[in-house]
Amino acid sequence: MSEQAQSGNLASQFEIKVAGTALAADQEANVMDVLVEQHTHLPAYFQITVYDEKFEYANGKKAFDLTKEVEIAGFKEDGSRAVLVKGEITSIEPMFQEGMIAHTIISGYDKSHRLYRESKSQAFLNIKDSDLASQIASNAGLSSQIDATTTVYDHIYQDNQTDIAFLRQRAWRIGYECFVQDGKLYFRKPPSSGNAAAMSWGQELIEFRPRLTLAEQVDEVQVKGWDPQKKEAILGKATKGTLYPQIGDSKVGSWASSFGTGKHILVDVPVVSQAEADKIAQARLDEISGAEVEAEGKAFRRPDILAGAFVEIKNVGSRFSGKYLVTRAQHRLNKEGLYTTFSVKGARTGLMADEMLHQRPLNRWPGAVVAIVTNTDDPEDWGRVKVKYPWMTDDAESWWARLAGPGAGPEAGFINIPEVDDEVLVVFEHGDFNQPIIVGGLWNGKNAIPPPTAGAGQGEKPKVRTWQTLKGHWIAMYDNADDKIEIVTVSGHIMVFDDQNKMIEINSSGGHKMVIDDQGKKIEITSSGGHKIVLDDNGRKASVESIGDVQVKAAMNMKLEASANIDIQA
Repeated sequence: MSEQAQSGNLASQFEIKVAGTALAADQEANVMDVLVEQHTHLPAYFQITVYDEKFEYANGKKAFDLTKEVEIAGFKEDGSRAVLVKGEITSIEPMFQEGMIAHTIISGYDKSHRLYRESKSQAFLNIKDSDLASQIASNAGLSSQIDATTTVYDHIYQDNQTDIAFLRQRAWRIGYECFVQDGKLYFRKPPSSGNAAAMSWGQELIEFRPRLTLAEQVDEVQVKGWDPQKKEAILGKATKGTLYPQIGDSKVGSWASSFGTGKHILVDVPVVSQAEADKIAQARLDEISGAEVEAEGKAFRRPDILAGAFVEIKNVGSRFSGKYLVTRAQHRLNKEGLYTTFSVKGARTGLMADEMLHQRPLNRWPGAVVAIVTNTDDPEDWGRVKVKYPWMTDDAESWWARLAGPGAGPEAGFINIPEVDDEVLVVFEHGDFNQPIIVGGLWNGKNAIPPPTAGAGQGEKPKVRTWQTLKGHWIAMYDNADDKIEIVTVSGHIMVFDDQNKMIEINSSGGHKMVIDDQGKKIEITSSGGHKIVLDDNGRKASVESIGDVQVKAAMNMKLEASANIDIQA
């Protein structure tokens, strides 16, 4: 039998529409193999292999061509139809094989692949996770089914992430599913019940391999965090999982108590409130409970097995018979017929990379980054600032970032709030890009270091410590041979504490001067006009000099006394 004749035997088991039109009979007869992969955490993928003797499919002369919309449906034995995927052609791959045999593979994804095409950096203000999902679905041209969320976030930053990676991260935090099926974006709580594709082992269910494990099951999940508003710890708790399969042992986790009480504690997922901590704790407990029973199965001619939907397994004993939520389904139609393999992983992805690395779908920034200050008017007066990350985007601003400072405490510490347009160094609490902390400012090619330090000699700069304001006031501490501290205002007032020469010198911008000289054992006060007072311990004298009149006035008595002579001249 020719390959084309073999392909014709498949027509009763599937239907393919291209741009809304069913595939013509002659083209349908050329279909050799159809593969559809569905996953609750990835775009649905399809692959159609056709016999292409005249290269018509490879050259785009038949129905299939790049960007065209494709719908693939399968038929059960009773003739009922189930849509497997609605997607777009993204690849055409001809295969010119030995023996002058030509095949062409047409493949593509559901429309959620558009959400992977571009990494974006943008900020969202006063928004809920469900609003985010609705907005992203609309921008991608997808219809949506979204379960409403309640927490309103002041600020959420999408930091150089694709839309789908960003949405999956938000979904993971609250225990939601995020996937596309039949052209619709789902952002929802995992269903606890619903219609199920029923099948029995020994009939259409060919294989079924469940695995029940207690190793990871716990009685409680805790999420610990910090509330800077109240200056107190946050503790979220969950004690009842909701994703246990609906099977004979509906909550096998109860067996885990035989091993003693167990808690799973998370301390590296930043939270903003008690309500969010409780939500994340519940999501993690649901994830753990859903992993209590995992399964793999294979069925014949059951296109109604869909990722994100339930299957009802029968005739496998009382413990394992019941309903399971499908994580992944692969439908394959070839000359042997339509077979479906499926996986049950609870709320987990089942992806090898995630399983090997125990990776959480969170975007982590483990190091420090530079940023530019954009706003210093903190409405709470905590000294916080907003920044932008010009190396990533100029169009988005962070939320209020707290400022680290030496000795920070209750109305105490050294505070130096950076100016707008200053370059600063930022770290992130637990690596969460939405929790920035400013640890210091940075000098650069345009913002030079203060002049006292800049002007120090070779090898001397580390010994001249300076703090200078943007206006020009400065304090310099010299640990070199000068051994002094200088305080200078922008208008020219100067105070010098000189340990090298053992003196304190004060100069006003108008020319007045005071010198306290421990080495010379005297104090001199000089006005800008020439008046002078000297208190000299070495010379054992005190002098007052005036370039004009000298007036001494007492409200009561005045006494003038000398142990030797008094010399008065006029």
